[in-house]
Amino acid sequence: MSDAVLQRASWSMIKPPVSVQSLFYTIVLAIIAFLVIYPAFMLVMTSFQVNAFTLNPSTGLDNWRDIFSRPRLLNAIYNTMSLAVVRQLLSLILGVLLAWLIARTNLPYAGSLEVGFWIALFMPALPVTLAWVLLADESIGLLNVGARHLFGIDYDLFKIYSFWGIVWVHLMTSTIAIKVFLLVPAFRGMDAALEEAARTCGAPIFKTLLHIVVPIMAPTIIVVIMLGLIRSMQAFEIELILGGPVRIEVYSTAIYKAINATPPGHGIAAALSVTFLAVIAPLVALQQWYGASAHSSISGKFSNRSMDLGRWRWPLFAFIATMLFFMTVLPFILLLMSSFMKKFGMFDLPEPWTTRNWVEAMTRGDIPRAFWNSMRLALSAAIIGMTVYSLLAYIVVKTKFWGRRFLDFLTWLPAIIPGLVLGLGFLQMFAGTPVFRPIYGTIAVLVIAVVVGSLALGTQIIKTSLMRLGAELEEASAAAGASRLYTFRRIVLPLIAPSVAVIGLEIFATGVSVVGLVALLGTGATQPLSIVQLIYLDSGLFEPASVIGILIMVITVVAALLARHIGLRAGLGRAE
Repeated sequence: MSDAVLQRASWSMIKPPVSVQSLFYTIVLAIIAFLVIYPAFMLVMTSFQVNAFTLNPSTGLDNWRDIFSRPRLLNAIYNTMSLAVVRQLLSLILGVLLAWLIARTNLPYAGSLEVGFWIALFMPALPVTLAWVLLADESIGLLNVGARHLFGIDYDLFKIYSFWGIVWVHLMTSTIAIKVFLLVPAFRGMDAALEEAARTCGAPIFKTLLHIVVPIMAPTIIVVIMLGLIRSMQAFEIELILGGPVRIEVYSTAIYKAINATPPGHGIAAALSVTFLAVIAPLVALQQWYGASAHSSISGKFSNRSMDLGRWRWPLFAFIATMLFFMTVLPFILLLMSSFMKKFGMFDLPEPWTTRNWVEAMTRGDIPRAFWNSMRLALSAAIIGMTVYSLLAYIVVKTKFWGRRFLDFLTWLPAIIPGLVLGLGFLQMFAGTPVFRPIYGTIAVLVIAVVVGSLALGTQIIKTSLMRLGAELEEASAAAGASRLYTFRRIVLPLIAPSVAVIGLEIFATGVSVVGLVALLGTGATQPLSIVQLIYLDSGLFEPASVIGILIMVITVVAALLARHIGLRAGLGRAE
């Protein structure tokens, strides 16, 4: 045996203590842990700083004593919980009914109606809120103005700035749509044998739904309820716009107002945020535990036969189509009208219609700059998000890395932190840490916030696609001598590309319409369209805010439709 062969054999027997791949995965784990945990750590530390970010900061419990001695805190907790419970109760009733009608019956054009709810799910909350303000505002709302002029009613028929106004706008945005989105696939996978047996016994349609379908689907429905409660407690922009004029304050708006107070109450806002996390964390843990442990299966021969609605088919179709009109088409029409009016609702003005709002929007400095910021934010977040989420999902699913379970846990953490609270954590991190202070006020901070905020959604969807791939192709590539990176780039990535593209479009839409996550991070030079619209709304400038709303709505809806098209072609969201 030659010396060269012996030397190669001796080197092959020596294994490095840490492989290059393991070192790389460890670095990735450390970066994700830092970006997820450090902002929360900064919130905790700031909550104990009195007069934080001033010339004379000190340490103590003053912030905690302050928030628990204020009656406003208890009132904000009550408003947060009552709004969440009412919204979820109403949306659950409608969501279960709508999902069952679309998935289990011969409802006409069920597929088109499902696409309508997909669009409603992606409709940006702030433009939709503005549309309902234009319709039901006490002074300029078309409904109230029309009631006064046509019927002589001298009182406000509709009150959008109220508890029930907040509930209504939430129902018209994503609260009902997310129920339909989550429940339709579950209903499609349910065996129809018991429904057919109930129909054979002469049970009415809705009695079958109440006594057969709902009990069978109870585990899934409970998970959806808990997820909805968590999302409801995280709400921000609708409560800020509609609750502010009538002093309806919730936890998220209390944090926002503390930050924007004079002087800024960073310590109080941090203490509120930590308290909020302590309240919401048990709900998230319960949802995760129950979602993992609740499994329902029906044995026997599977049947997916649609139930005949009989004479109810077209009335139910008209009801759902009307609901979707109010959720998607009407807001767009109202914003379009407002964008071409001198003063919305003032039809008795000479020449009330104008193109000045659009001309000024295209020529004044803040809106074009904000549009460019939104595009940079959305595109950068989409590209970085697709790369990062694919890498994380691959490490968790396809490797034997020692820290993959902890990495998977870390990807879930941003889901339990409300966008405004996470944004505050990043504010403390970038403004309060000297090494990061140079990049504070740049678009990079907003990109990081959006990528981390969407970590759970992006990673979990790509994980699902990777779990469907068998190991044979990767094993064959490894046997041919290909590296893991080459295998991922040339074999795995092309197979999961549709899922990655869907995530990219969803993150792009989020980057354009996001409010709470970047509300505290955007400065004058880096504010995206959504924050500029929020400023205009807060100032009562509805017409230029409508122009921005149209731009945001068109961009997000186009992205949603592309994501839906790619997702269906890839088998995402289709009944198995």
